Amino acid sequence: MSQPANQSGTELDYLQAGERLRELLAPLKPAGLKEVFVATDVAAIANLGQHSPAVHVVYQGERESEGSQSGRASSFDQLWLLVLVHRASPREVSAGVWLGRILQAVSGRACGDSTFRRVTPPVKPSYSGGAAYLPLAFTTRVKFKGER
Repeated sequence: MSQPANQSGTELDYLQAGERLRELLAPLKPAGLKEVFVATDVAAIANLGQHSPAVHVVYQGERESEGSQSGRASSFDQLWLLVLVHRASPREVSAGVWLGRILQAVSGRACGDSTFRRVTPPVKPSYSGGAAYLPLAFTTRVKFKGER
């Protein structure tokens, strides 16, 4: 994920971690995960919540890494929210099992030269219309070097 812009003809994809999260969650589909969505914000999840179980990947912003600013080079910790949408059903595994599967699929996995580290989610779980919306949050570090 951390790659210099325009070096060797490669451009920095600043939001590459979202696609990496989708890749890490894709192997859960054969186990019954219906879909992995990329939502623009937490409110959009309710509109896409008809699929269950499903995971929504939401970029939640960034914060500057301490001591990372040198003018030309910078480092930021991006915050990514994964929201499990789950409707209880006798034929489905529990939401707790799905959360465990998501944690195993993502925690500590590589994202460029960083990893996904679990942190406290900025939103609380919610419940609506028989569906549970259960958040997990991860950070990953993005390094950027400007042009000379």
